[in-house]
Amino acid sequence: MGVFDWFSALSKGDEKVAQVEVSTTQAGAIKDESVVQGLDFVAAIEAHRKWKERLSAYADGTSTEKLDHSVICRDDQCALGKWIYGPGGTFTGHLPLFHQLKAKHAQFHISASQVVEHVQQGRTEVAQGLILDGEFSKNSRDVQTLISKLYMEMKEQ
Repeated sequence: MGVFDWFSALSKGDEKVAQVEVSTTQAGAIKDESVVQGLDFVAAIEAHRKWKERLSAYADGTSTEKLDHSVICRDDQCALGKWIYGPGGTFTGHLPLFHQLKAKHAQFHISASQVVEHVQQGRTEVAQGLILDGEFSKNSRDVQTLISKLYMEMKEQ
């Protein structure tokens, strides 16, 4: 599966495609193709997908990470956020999809920080619900889909 096909499937909500591991021989080619206007779209999807694993481990007590909800809630600190508030806005700010991604990305970080807050307040069942099928889960899927859609739209231009 090529990178364009991967993005196409993911942009249609095919979450299973995001789980496909890329062989090391394909990784270089995909890396070259996935960087558009300074953002590695594959890495952005992977970084946000991995939050589910990180938060799950945090909620079930197996994580050694010290997570700070006041940092996690900031949508301008990760690579995608820095791109959105920097060159991404310059290059794609005219696209409605960019603004959808910007808003959903902010919601993603807020919902991730809420998971951490619930865990820190001893409400792990609530946190796990947000991770499995609650607001965090929905925002995570939506961010991945919107990143893919934006990539597809940018490649078509």
